[in-house]
Formats: sequence, structure tokens, C-alpha cells
Amino acid sequence: MEHRILGIDENGLGPLLGPLVVTGTLLKYQISDNRWFKDITDSKLFFKTRNRAHFALIEETVISIFYVCKKRKPKSPAEIFKVFCRQSECSQTINICTNSIPSEFLWADPEKSKKRCLEFSEWVVKNNIVIENLQCIFICPMQFNTFTVKNTKLFLDFRAFCTIINGVKQKESLHVDAGKIGGLKFYLPYLRYVMTNYEAEVVSEKDNASVYILANKEVRIAIGFFMDVEKYSFPAALSSIIGKYIRELSMFSIRRNLNIKEDISGYYDRKTKQYINNVNLGKLPTECVFRKN
Repeated sequence: MEHRILGIDENGLGPLLGPLVVTGTLLKYQISDNRWFKDITDSKLFFKTRNRAHFALIEETVISIFYVCKKRKPKSPAEIFKVFCRQSECSQTINICTNSIPSEFLWADPEKSKKRCLEFSEWVVKNNIVIENLQCIFICPMQFNTFTVKNTKLFLDFRAFCTIINGVKQKESLHVDAGKIGGLKFYLPYLRYVMTNYEAEVVSEKDNASVYILANKEVRIAIGFFMDVEKYSFPAALSSIIGKYIRELSMFSIRRNLNIKEDISGYYDRKTKQYINNVNLGKLPTECVFRKN
């Protein structure tokens, strides 16, 4: 039996600076169980210590995913960003989030990258898995701040999730594994407000998982919002890794544009706070750099 499973996760919902990235990976299975490729796990574990080995592994993994999708290796991180990302136009003269994304790979070992591409390609064939669709929605700090003047960041995140779902070519049925958004338990009002082409009903609503059915005359979608979805769902884990890599490319560009020499993450850690208190923004508005949470 064929299974179409869309895994969705976000990266960067609560940092001090940098983008919010929402990623969806649609896999088509010819099997009934959830298979995992080696070393694929929650992206937060890849970057737990932010050491070079972890950066190399995540870059090599994303290169291998690109290879499986496009049947060739990407030319650069900039090409990965361009192919996978859906990005709104920047209103600023200088787009600091993306204009300095590197044209050469930063961490991947060429031989290990080549080997991982071949291994991952062979693995998906062996397991009858097809990456049918992959998309990232890139929301810059300015877009984030503009939206959250009148709405919550959780609703912004939810809308991006729904955009990913609606971007999938709909067939008779689809299963969606999504990350819980800010620990929310009840999603029915949001689903009815945004997904107006479907009737929505509750299957279950619990602290660790909230599950719903969306249906119309043509399509039936089972959607679950899961705590730690990257540990539960292989396509969601792929989305988590890709989204994390896209966000790190953007952080590289931001640091370069703001002349920040240290590897700050953009989150609420000591190093990030130290540097953002002393950074020179020039003519850039603060809303273009710093997030209002």
C-alpha cells in the first residue's frame, strides 16, 4: 500500500535574531512502517554543541537530500537555498539575511559528502521511498515583526504550516506529521479559520499529540501535531535538518553583514546577547534585524 506522509517542522520560532524557517518534506512510501536512514535525527541534537563535526554532518546530509531530489549534487549552499526556499521580497536596500549566503560549502568533507549521497540514494531506492516534494518557507525578522504587531508568532507559524500543506499536490489521501506549535494543545479553531476548503474534526487532543481529520469531496488529510515530532517521524526529522541548515546559512549571512566575527546562534545565549548589545546596524532599522517576541 502506498503512503504519502508530509513531515513539517519549524526552526527559529523564538530567537533574538534571524529568520523563522518552516519546512515540509513529503515522502511517498511503498511500505507500512516508518524507516529511518542512519544519523538522521532531531536537528537540535546535530547542533547541541555547535562544533564543526556536527556542522559537517548536517551539511553533508542536506547535500545528500538535494542529490536524491535533483539527481545531482548541488553546486553551492546558495543553490540549495534557492531551490528549496520560498522567500518573500526584502523591502531593504541590502538583504542581510541572504545576500551573503556562501557560494562554497563551509563544513562538508567532499569525500564524506560523496559517500553519503550514494548511500542515501541507494537507501531510498532499496526502501521504495520517493521524496515527492520539499519546500521551506523563509520568514525574515521584518516580516515576522510586521505580522506579530497584530497577531501572535504561533499563528504565523501555523499559517506557514498550512501553506506547506496547501502547496502539496493533493490526491485522495495525505498524512501530515507536524511539530507542536509552542506547546499548543487545541488546533481546531485555527484549522477551521485557515483551512476553509475542508471540514475539520477532532480525533484526539492530548498534551503530547493533537490529531485531526480534514476532508472534502476529493481529499482526506489526517494531521497530527506532535511533541518532539523529529523523534517520531522520519520526514519531519528531514524537515528539521533542512530547516536548521537553511537558518544557519542565513545566520552566516547576517553575521557577515553585521561584521560579527563570533559564531553567535541568534538564540538567548550569553554570546548572542553580548554581541547584539554592541552591534552597529548602520542605516538598517532594528526591526530588520532583531525579533520582537
